[in-house]
Amino acid sequence: MNWTEYRIHTTHEAADAVSHMLAEQGSNGTVVEDAKDRNERPKRPDEIGQPSVGHLPLEGVVLKAYFPESAQKDEEIRKALVELQQRSGLDMEHMTIDTEIVKEEDWEEAWKAYYKPIRVSPNLIITPSWENAERETGDVVVELDPGMAFGTGAHATTILCLQALERIVNEGNRVIDIGTGSGVLSIASAKFGATSVFAYDSDELAVNVAKENVAINQVEEKVTVKQSDLFSETAAKGEIIVANLLADIIIRMAPDVKPHLSPGGYLLVSGIIENKKDDVRKALENEGFQVSEMLEQEDWVAIVLQS
Repeated sequence: MNWTEYRIHTTHEAADAVSHMLAEQGSNGTVVEDAKDRNERPKRPDEIGQPSVGHLPLEGVVLKAYFPESAQKDEEIRKALVELQQRSGLDMEHMTIDTEIVKEEDWEEAWKAYYKPIRVSPNLIITPSWENAERETGDVVVELDPGMAFGTGAHATTILCLQALERIVNEGNRVIDIGTGSGVLSIASAKFGATSVFAYDSDELAVNVAKENVAINQVEEKVTVKQSDLFSETAAKGEIIVANLLADIIIRMAPDVKPHLSPGGYLLVSGIIENKKDDVRKALENEGFQVSEMLEQEDWVAIVLQS
């Protein structure tokens, strides 16, 4: 399959809003290339290995989003950007948009320049399947080949989920992962002690990638991956439900959660920008959930709730 890569060069101020617009348009993930990282980030404290910086822009932020070539999203994306500027008042005067057709195998090779092992917590390492990360006795290691499904574990929303799951998953738990992407949260849950994990995604490509990553990590006996739009194709029930999605999607699914969650169970939601956290919290509280923890990183929010 070929993909259309949209490269949007914009300001730091507008980057988050543009990134969310691309996600709402159905992008299979967004790569962020930030000029600040040239000088300010030779290496993150949680990174294992030296990141490349030669591909980064000289100023501003370049967002790269990927859509199937057949989707023909050019007109929709340009219209959405105009509406975003009118609605938000953000400075997009000098924003540029370029497109390129990318073969999947070429993208997969190029992605390796961005993806290095990271230590998500004192005991958890997320590493690409082609790297040998340094590890210590007792480390939980999740190996991933994200392909076009993204979800490497490096994004703040995923890190927040992983750190929370490490605390709340107990031996014998059943976990439901809504919007699994590369499968990273499901695999980590299995390695944290969950007896069974049901991973769902509406995108067929993500389902296939997640299945491959489940096999790489040898957790096939615990993790079942299937295609489903939120809860539409499942009757599964568990002690923990995790959903790393967008705020609007979490609000939409809120009325459907409780039938799938055991009494007293945990609901972990992430992918929420800071200015929408109150909307998400209110929607879930209206369904009878109580907030037990709010986690924040880089203007992203994750919420742990109990039924």
